[in-house]
Amino acid sequence: MSTVTDASPRALARIRACSRPLTVLISVALALAVLVPAAEIVVVLFCFHQSGAVRAFVSFGGWGVGLTIGGIGPYSHNPAFVALNSLDLQLRLTVAVLAALCAAGSILVLVQLRALFSLYSRGVVFAADNVARMKKFGLWLVVTAIVVNVSGRLFARALGAPAEATANAAMTVIYGVMIYVIAHVMALAREADLERKEFV
Repeated sequence: MSTVTDASPRALARIRACSRPLTVLISVALALAVLVPAAEIVVVLFCFHQSGAVRAFVSFGGWGVGLTIGGIGPYSHNPAFVALNSLDLQLRLTVAVLAALCAAGSILVLVQLRALFSLYSRGVVFAADNVARMKKFGLWLVVTAIVVNVSGRLFARALGAPAEATANAAMTVIYGVMIYVIAHVMALAREADLERKEFV
């Protein structure tokens, strides 16, 4: 794994200094992206008996299945929120699978982003690994947008509940494709630069 020898030490120091806190923040986001959906899936699958004024409700938001625990009043008249205790085991399994699919996409996106900034924090800026991580980040962004969009439709069909909120899947796909194309152009520029140096 090589660093960029053409960059000045001061520039590399700035890149490292900016990338380290971002790597930490993305790591925290990644941990939450794993733990929160896992906890929600456990509740959806195993909390069958609920009574009293506090209930659990499932809904589908911009980035996947959401679990809300609160009083009956604010949610009982909102068709986007479905009481968890009204779902049988099959529907609970459906909700859990959709939640896992949406979470998996977000996790894979964050894994690639964290790996990219981890490279930056070590001073690796224009290496082949950077390009590969950017391509994978763009690719998983596209896949995740499609998976969430399809999952929202399946959620609505299975539970008869409209989505609470919807993310703009088309724009996310466009962003993902743009990032992938930029990474591809970077790869071509890197190859051209290596060929030029070998020629000289």
